[in-house]
Amino acid sequence: MTTSAELRGLFVDALKGATDAGQAVYSPFDWPTAPTAYPSILVHARKERKVSLGPNAPQFDVYTTVEVIARTKAPAGPADSGSAVALAAAERLKAQIEVTLINNPAIWSDPAGGQRVEQFTSIDSEINTSSEGDMPIAELSLHIEAKFYQGPVDFYPIPTVPLQTVNVHFDSVEPFDSRGQYPDPPFPEAVQPGAPVTLSDGTPVVLADGDQVTQDQRLSGPDGRDEGALTITLPQ
Repeated sequence: MTTSAELRGLFVDALKGATDAGQAVYSPFDWPTAPTAYPSILVHARKERKVSLGPNAPQFDVYTTVEVIARTKAPAGPADSGSAVALAAAERLKAQIEVTLINNPAIWSDPAGGQRVEQFTSIDSEINTSSEGDMPIAELSLHIEAKFYQGPVDFYPIPTVPLQTVNVHFDSVEPFDSRGQYPDPPFPEAVQPGAPVTLSDGTPVVLADGDQVTQDQRLSGPDGRDEGALTITLPQ
């Protein structure tokens, strides 16, 4: 099952050591507050939307938005050159982040088989700079929307009784026993003594003297007995 939290963790793992931020890639609850923690990348999944694929069994296309925030800073310089340096660093981080995440098999491929993610449906980015203080800062905000599938096995488990054994019985048209009666037959409705014998179209079968043929005077099977049987025990 793919979840937004799983994708967030995969993004963090993929980005560590893959950009100028090095290992300074953080997720909620471990975000740094030290002023020296630059450049750094923050990752969280704020928004998720499930779109039903129809009635009956619960199946959804799930769209989750993972926000990647990258922050850089540079010493102040003349003519706001510090902001330009911080901006260039943020732009470089943007390219590194996209190269790291897009088409990365560690994110897309499920080790159990198949795909975690069907597609990145959109990527929106925005960079802002601030030249206040002696260390101008640039902040990149990437919103990456990923689409994946969730189905019945991902939700409330419906109680079931496991199928353990299959018994197959065969009561043939021929050979047959014209008059035999069998206690506890596997086909109790197949033979009804005294009931009329009919053809497939419902026409009753009569003898030459006009007497109705009953099922205790069978002219063919089924006669209520096993001509063959098979028991299949299924693995659990």
